[in-house]
Amino acid sequence: MPKLNSTKLNLLHEFAQQWRQISGSDLFALSQAGELLTHINGAHQITWPEIFPQLSPDKPTVVTYVNQKLLAVPLFDGQQAFGYLLALNAAEKDVPLLSWGAKTLVARFVEEEALQGMTDELIGAWDQLELIYRVTQNLAFTSNLLAALKSILQEIQQVVNTEDSFILLRRPDAFDCVTGGTHRIEPQLCRESLLENLIWANHLVLCNDMTACRQIWPEAPAPVETLLVTPLLITDEDCQAALGLINKTNKNFTAGDAKLLAALAQQVASIIKNFLVHQRLIVEERLSRELEIAAEIQESLLPTQLPQLSGLTMAVVSIPASEVGGDFYDFITVGDRQLTVIIGDVAGKGIPAAMLTSVTRTILRVEAIRGDLPHTIIHQANNVLYHDLGRADSFVTAFVATIDPFAGTLSYASAGHTPALLWRAETQTIDQLKATSPPIGIFYRGESTRSIALKPGDTLLFYTDGITEAQAPDGEFFGLDRLIQLVEINAQESPETLQQQIQTAIAQFRQDSLSRDDATLLVVKMLPQLATIIPKTAGAVIRTVDFKYPADTRYLTEISQEITHTCRQLPTLPSGSAANDFIYLIELAISEICTNIIQHAYANQKGEITGRITLLQQAVYLDFYDTGASFDPATIPEPGINPHQLIEGGYGLRIVRQIMDVVTYDRHPERGNHWHLEKYIQST
Repeated sequence: MPKLNSTKLNLLHEFAQQWRQISGSDLFALSQAGELLTHINGAHQITWPEIFPQLSPDKPTVVTYVNQKLLAVPLFDGQQAFGYLLALNAAEKDVPLLSWGAKTLVARFVEEEALQGMTDELIGAWDQLELIYRVTQNLAFTSNLLAALKSILQEIQQVVNTEDSFILLRRPDAFDCVTGGTHRIEPQLCRESLLENLIWANHLVLCNDMTACRQIWPEAPAPVETLLVTPLLITDEDCQAALGLINKTNKNFTAGDAKLLAALAQQVASIIKNFLVHQRLIVEERLSRELEIAAEIQESLLPTQLPQLSGLTMAVVSIPASEVGGDFYDFITVGDRQLTVIIGDVAGKGIPAAMLTSVTRTILRVEAIRGDLPHTIIHQANNVLYHDLGRADSFVTAFVATIDPFAGTLSYASAGHTPALLWRAETQTIDQLKATSPPIGIFYRGESTRSIALKPGDTLLFYTDGITEAQAPDGEFFGLDRLIQLVEINAQESPETLQQQIQTAIAQFRQDSLSRDDATLLVVKMLPQLATIIPKTAGAVIRTVDFKYPADTRYLTEISQEITHTCRQLPTLPSGSAANDFIYLIELAISEICTNIIQHAYANQKGEITGRITLLQQAVYLDFYDTGASFDPATIPEPGINPHQLIEGGYGLRIVRQIMDVVTYDRHPERGNHWHLEKYIQST
């Protein structure tokens, strides 16, 4: 039965006043229950319960009461009844007018109710929009997913007016049940069976009776009378979820409630997805930072410059991978005569591999500095690292080689490492230097150090498995055969050229595919012993260049680069590898003389090295001056060449005398110590 609100009562009161002015009689309004709603003259004493049963609900009625006549007209539009209008002592002619007034009032009542309904719907829609907005605010970021979901449930309950609500969320590592109501049904609610049923149904479910509720939720407890629930679609994530409302207060769930829940489901699904994506990005960022740290650790282990040792030249490159691996290499020089090369690979990726790389490289370096044989170095490292590598479920492959360019020997041992390649210049064939023991971290059972002879022009290639296991987009490996073929084609070139050719070939083979392993390549070439025939004359002077540098080892590279760059401008310089060999020997002499000046003449104190480069048609003259302490080169004995009876000192000057055609020393009265070096173009 429609209730008359204040707006309708005001309309009745205004009509009663107008009626009195028009007809001069009093007008009363009764409700459908017979209650007096309005009147103008309160002096009339009428017992309305006696009159009410005599009224007709659908047509005008005349009732006699205590010698007074009452004309009653129903407020009825054919569908809704609002009450009655009663005119006191009305005449027969007043019936049409009062009937018209009743119809007009009913029409106004219906309009007012429609307007009120629209207002209520608008307010409800506004509440729903505000709810969706508040939920959407959680889309940007939430650090506590479960707390945010609980807050959302409480907001939904207030708008839809339900007793309880829930969100079920299953992830690979957890199942969460969030409730927003009384918690009296939480034990039965927080089970995966309901979520499984909803996922299988794959649509929104509206139940307004217990029978329907039990179909989707057989274990539903007695308090569950109505249920509105929908699965949540969370794209691109390995999880399932559902959002549900339980027992709408004093009402059934409506189609409007279902539409609202469907809209909210999209927002809640987005919130869950955003949270999961954010958490994954945090993990990925942490992993990325770990990889950066691992790369920094790995980079810090690599030598910053190549060793300067007479009798050989070398080049090295380490190609980083998309995942930080455990490649490492190191150089240890023993005096001016021997060079120990270490190259290895720790099994694993990331910071653990980087840390193991640091420890392994340090231990191998310490053992190498002691001057032990390569197999002893590996054996001692295995003794120290065996248990730690076992706990880390890792191992290390390593190749340790000691090169003596003066004795022309190579001593090596390999702990499960990829075979080094030795290109023989004399026969133009390649030997593979294979492993002599299992990797470090596996029970040591290895052979003694192997020794082989080296000759000028021979080239050694050390590398990690990232070279041979580089993959093409179709998964094919680069392989050892391709590497050997490249060495055979380019072995007569300089180490830098050979290294660049291999690096270019691997890049072309991989195309755009990422490398998952580091690739380290180290090339060592034995310098040729040139049988120089000195012509009778060096020819005319072509050009002179003066230079001056601080007496500091940090400037050795700059000194060498300026002098060799100038020497390459010699017009009679031979072509091909012969020119490179000529320049390499000059570069070695520069390094030895300048190092001698820095370490002995100036004793590593401040000073300057000045000099002049003279280019002639058939020779290069080099003059070096310093104001440090003088000495007599004749007092420097020739060093022995027995590797078991090494005599400290003398090697640098001996090297210079061997590779240059003329080496002289004198003390200049004004410019100090003076070294004069001459190198002639080989005659054909």
